[in-house]
This record gives sequence, C-alpha cells and structure tokens, in this order.
Amino acid sequence: MLNFTLDELSDFTRKEEEMMKGLKPGALPHSEPSDQSIQNILAYSKALSVRRSKHLRHVRLVLN
Repeated sequence: MLNFTLDELSDFTRKEEEMMKGLKPGALPHSEPSDQSIQNILAYSKALSVRRSKHLRHVRLVLN
C-alpha cells in the first residue's frame, strides 16, 4: 500500500489543475479539425454503404 503526504497531494492537485487548463477549448493552437480532415470524413461517409442482410445483421462496404 502506498502512502502519500498532504504536501504530495497538494503538488499533484496543483499540477493537475495546470494540465487541465491546457485542455480547455481554445487553449490549444489546434483545437479545431483542419479543413482537410473534415473533407476526408465527408468523403468516407459518402463512400460508406451499410445494408441489411438476411444472413448477417448488416453488411458494411466502402465503395471506393
């Protein structure tokens, strides 16, 4: 069993708060997906075909 002092817990909490600040929206330089990423996702969604099957539940195909 590990034991921690109150000072160690305080340091951990302070460091955790600093790390969480970096995760808030807008805090990171690339907080939004690039236009290319969005275009790739849209192209994939257009090429994806999901159909019901008598023998299988669904059949997924990429039509490219």
